[in-house]
Amino acid sequence: MTKKEKQFVDDMIRCRGIDFARIGMMVEVYGDIGTIVGMNGSANLDVVFTNQLKYGKHPENCHPICEVKYFDADGKVIADYTTKNTAA
Repeated sequence: MTKKEKQFVDDMIRCRGIDFARIGMMVEVYGDIGTIVGMNGSANLDVVFTNQLKYGKHPENCHPICEVKYFDADGKVIADYTTKNTAA
């Protein structure tokens, strides 16, 4: 784990109580797939989305528990913060 990755994990735990999020992890935010590339000053995720026509190439500010699904390296959902999941 690089220093940046360790700092990301430590800050995400301290600021948001999320211990599983990692840089490079695939997420789905409001139905769009992207990759976590960091955390910003608001303790939100910086996500680069695969749909660059819609979002561009730059990281987008995404709240870590607002309509987000987190996926492990095998593509399995490990955390689901979508309203569809919480309504069940």
